[in-house]
Amino acid sequence: RAADLGDTDRLVAASLANDRGYYTAAGNIDADKVEILEMSLARLSADNPARALVLATLCSELGIGSPLVRRQALADEAIAWAQCIGDDATMVRVLNHISYPLQVPSQCGQTLARTADSLVRAERVGDPALLFWAAYFRYPAAAAAGDIDEVDRCYEIIGSMAEQLDQPTLTWLATMTSSARAQIAGDIDQAEQLATKALQIGNDSGEPDAATVFGSQFMMVSTLRGTMGELVPLIEQTVADNPGLPVFAAVLAAAHAEADRTGDARRLLDAFATADFDLPMDQVWTTGMVCYTDAAIECRDSKYAEPLFDRLAPWADQLSITGTAVALGPISHYLGGLATVLGHYDEADAYFAQSAAMCDRMGMKFYGARNDLWWGRMFAARQAPGDLEKAKGFLTKAHNAAVAHGYRNVERRAAGALQ
Repeated sequence: RAADLGDTDRLVAASLANDRGYYTAAGNIDADKVEILEMSLARLSADNPARALVLATLCSELGIGSPLVRRQALADEAIAWAQCIGDDATMVRVLNHISYPLQVPSQCGQTLARTADSLVRAERVGDPALLFWAAYFRYPAAAAAGDIDEVDRCYEIIGSMAEQLDQPTLTWLATMTSSARAQIAGDIDQAEQLATKALQIGNDSGEPDAATVFGSQFMMVSTLRGTMGELVPLIEQTVADNPGLPVFAAVLAAAHAEADRTGDARRLLDAFATADFDLPMDQVWTTGMVCYTDAAIECRDSKYAEPLFDRLAPWADQLSITGTAVALGPISHYLGGLATVLGHYDEADAYFAQSAAMCDRMGMKFYGARNDLWWGRMFAARQAPGDLEKAKGFLTKAHNAAVAHGYRNVERRAAGALQ
């Protein structure tokens, strides 16, 4: 209506108010909202300071399903405008909105710096909502960098501000984040309980992607428990229901591999190979790549392992994480598995050591156990002097941890490898 009346100020106000803090729903670009934001930009004068927030909000709405180069250009322009304005609150809102769209491995260092700046400014402003969002977007940036102390600092702020503000969306996000934190710790029951609680809150408050987020978290819980293979029909339906999220095809490949259905996993890997092992460069890129890697490692085929290795190797020091919903393992963990398949055993040894250090530092019990499983299998394959004893040691350690924490698939595979 504002557009029809030629009222640009109200048009901009309405386009910015129609925003929950980040994109409308995971996996689907809201074309109507994007159209309104682009109309707002077109009608704003070249020197109007409102451009900063409109640009940042547009960048946010294009977070999944648009080219990275476009998101980068929108983010850079939004920051430039916010710097001209010189207002902390505006800069925090801009930095928060561009965080998810640029949560990709190549931007990890920059995102870490920007989210740190946002949190400092939010604390200076003292607005609890700004502080919630600044901590919320800092959390995955710190996790990707392996900084567990900063993860937990942000986690505490998220929970505290959500409790203080008592707003449904913030409570949903805080509960979702609690499930992801439990995933990092490898606490299966806690992760499942919190994911289920988040689903209830999200459904009750009308979050459009509450079910999609729950599905992602439940699949992660099943990965920890070792029951992903039982979820294949559910994952197949999720793939069909979410064409804008090709990551779920990768999850399906990993589920088949976990259940030792390597033929089905190969079929999906072949389709991925036909697409030149290419996934959209957005915040779920690493999740998709490491899920395909899980499948490739169990298929033990270099035609999949080598291209995946080449794409992941530059990011060996990062953790694979999707926002505050899903936390997977160190990328070095997957590189160690791929290097083993390729017969590059010394290289695999170094990657597994790197992964073990991150798992220990971050208290990742599940990935620590699975890293020992894969490391032990590598020593058994290499068979240099002393390797069989090393293999037994790592496999026994993996088996014991898996039994203690309920990681059934790690337990099963460690027992088989020891046999």
